[in-house]
Amino acid sequence: MDTTHGLPPKPDPRTGEPRPPRAPLSGDHAEPRQPYRERKVLQPPAGEGPALEWHYGDRRMQRWMAGIIFGGLCIIATFKRGGLAWMAEWDIWVVFMGLAAVGYIVPLGHKISAGADWLNCRGGFVKTYELTEIKVTPGGGGDPHIELFDQHGGSADTGMNLIQANQALWDLVYNGIRHSVANGATTNRLARKWLRLDDPWPPRARSDRIGGPDT
Repeated sequence: MDTTHGLPPKPDPRTGEPRPPRAPLSGDHAEPRQPYRERKVLQPPAGEGPALEWHYGDRRMQRWMAGIIFGGLCIIATFKRGGLAWMAEWDIWVVFMGLAAVGYIVPLGHKISAGADWLNCRGGFVKTYELTEIKVTPGGGGDPHIELFDQHGGSADTGMNLIQANQALWDLVYNGIRHSVANGATTNRLARKWLRLDDPWPPRARSDRIGGPDT
């Protein structure tokens, strides 16, 4: 039985209209919308509506990841060797550059896209208005991890930072989550806290920041 009376409506699968209300964020990591590039934007299976919003690894993320890895390795080597003598060893530079290159490449796989009623995370596909379970677990670096499961056996998981990097994408997904919860999808404690699933939706008055009640 549909128990979603009072929730913002599900958008049209083709046009995405009407767009859902602005969904709450867990941090200040929303970024400008990236341009549509067919080879970078994940597409849905045949028969689904088009991708309306997306986010994919970009140069800034790649440079940041490579720089963090390279800088961290240099610091570790300096402390372990008790100085900078290691800088004269070319084989160490080869290893460091190789690991930094891996850090530069990895963000390219962090792709996510959404339609009016679906989400694709690196190939993990779910129907966002037909979810059966929503889980949030602690993630590395303080970034919670969200896992979604639907009625068709589909699953998708990603970090909260990535799924919220495009505010409009998160709006589409969040509205589907709220509809699914109203229709009986199960949740864990962290999901209810981080996603504010016990708060009214659409909100009457609230902050755009999520992560549990303000104290």
